[in-house]
Amino acid sequence: MLRFEVSENAGRALPAIDTADSVVVIGSGPAARVRLPAEAARDAHVRIDGLTWTLLAESRIGGMLRAAGDSGSLGRGLLLELGNYRVQISPAPAGVPASPPQRTESLARELVRSLLGDGAAPTLEIERGAHRGARRALAPPESTLVIGRGDEAGWVIVDDDLSRRHAEVRRGWDGVTVVDLGSKNGTRVDGERIGARPVALRDGARLALGKLAVRFHDPAERHLRGEPPAPPRRGPALGKPVAAAAPSGWPFVAFTAVTVLALAALVWILAT
Repeated sequence: MLRFEVSENAGRALPAIDTADSVVVIGSGPAARVRLPAEAARDAHVRIDGLTWTLLAESRIGGMLRAAGDSGSLGRGLLLELGNYRVQISPAPAGVPASPPQRTESLARELVRSLLGDGAAPTLEIERGAHRGARRALAPPESTLVIGRGDEAGWVIVDDDLSRRHAEVRRGWDGVTVVDLGSKNGTRVDGERIGARPVALRDGARLALGKLAVRFHDPAERHLRGEPPAPPRRGPALGKPVAAAAPSGWPFVAFTAVTVLALAALVWILAT
């Protein structure tokens, strides 16, 4: 079993991907087992076959630039440099379980967020209910957010249709999931009722908490699909949207009145 650890600009490595797959592709395509942003890697950039590596595109290995087609043995480990990213390949520690398949996509999304900048965090937005338009960004992994009408909830939504602790959304290294917390009116994801077993959320998923409808947005997932980013939304991140006040006309009126009086005074002085 091999371990793949990805880091950006020599920073802290993301959680490892441990796999017993005989062939592992490193690249930006959806078929890559270790997936990097397209800005750094081709769809299939490096191929690991057993204990042999083959470059499918120019890369740096151990700081040395190598051409496409070069190959060699992994030996005790290998350090790949692809753009701003490093991939450390080494034998996995004895006894560790293989990483779940969804970790590949989840880690790819986390890498993309740094490219997208502000506003790249996954977000929940109320689409139907008294607080329509209210939004809440999910904190970085590992984090949880309880939605409900009680003070103990992390996102308090005053809605009689909600239980005090209605549902819990978790953002982890293996993706974003939601569970129902035994609510009175239930929780549905894209029309399917859920229980205490975690259900994965994908960009565009619709949560129904009783009669309250909440949409899940993930800009990084859209980026990996090659879709353009959604236009920036206006309004507050929490609570009801508040209409901006129209500019007041009083400053202009006051200025005009002062100007007229000054001209009148000047005319009177000249006339006398």
